[in-house]
Amino acid sequence: MKSLVTTLIAFLGLTLGLVAMDKPALDGYCPVCYISAGKAVEGTKEFAAEHEGKTYYFVNADAMKAFQAEPEKFLPEYDGYCAYGMALGKKFESDPTVFSVIDGKLYLNKDESIGKKFNKEPKKLISQADTEWKAMEKEMMMKK
Repeated sequence: MKSLVTTLIAFLGLTLGLVAMDKPALDGYCPVCYISAGKAVEGTKEFAAEHEGKTYYFVNADAMKAFQAEPEKFLPEYDGYCAYGMALGKKFESDPTVFSVIDGKLYLNKDESIGKKFNKEPKKLISQADTEWKAMEKEMMMKK
């Protein structure tokens, strides 16, 4: 009985792990549309591309090609973590439908209320978040 439970737990863990791996970056929203159309638009599996271990979905082949040519132009700041949270030195998951494009860069936020707070003083918060993100990146590099 014990081995059956262990096998079942291992199977569920593997299955859940595979499901998590299949989840596209930005919950499937097209990174190009934020910048080019100013809105969050869901992409499709038909137009998918991988970048730095993450799979992104796009609305069409042109969007996918634009991303592949200049991924840094379309990727969200702070690896997609909530920009407001990053200004506080915290890594909060973000909602890909709550975003701002400022000076051609994509900033995601946790939810609508946080997005409104972020948009009240974005330049100040971006400056703080940039500083916090650099420190976090340095710390992550030291752990490798």
